[in-house]
Amino acid sequence: MNRNKYIIENVNSENIEYYAKVNALAWIQSYKGIVNDEFLELINTEEEIQKAITNLKNNLHDNSKRFLLKVDNQYVGILRIRKTKYDKYSDYGELGALYLLDSAKGKGLGKILFRKAIEELNQLGYQKMIIGCLTKNPANEFYKHLGGKLIDTSPLTLPNGQKLVENLYSYNITNACN
Repeated sequence: MNRNKYIIENVNSENIEYYAKVNALAWIQSYKGIVNDEFLELINTEEEIQKAITNLKNNLHDNSKRFLLKVDNQYVGILRIRKTKYDKYSDYGELGALYLLDSAKGKGLGKILFRKAIEELNQLGYQKMIIGCLTKNPANEFYKHLGGKLIDTSPLTLPNGQKLVENLYSYNITNACN
């Protein structure tokens, strides 16, 4: 468990900019060598971050719940949960995004956000959770360590046309992360 003071905030119109910025930076740090460099460079431009902020503001009340993780007064992680996007698993809640900046990794903070996802999905009435993780992402080990069962793979095409594959992990929410 992290000894530093942390706060998990609901994303709202006042902190949404930080969500967009942490998301973009975490993608760059987490997906270097997995996602092509042109896409990673593009998502971190001021123009793209402003587009992301506008998009988030327009979708603030969609079927997702978004959270920011703040440690020692710095935003270092994001979390997004929702009804799953995977048609084949329509009775699942989805952990749609769990990203930490490199400086926050290895400190137990990912597990804190993971537990928050379970708590939130459980409150929404879900008994199962699904997570999609790019096949080459080292986070696959994290999700397996937390009890994820690899149940499927799913193609993913990025907005720039790059084709990737996600591993899909399933959790029984009542048993996950105990």
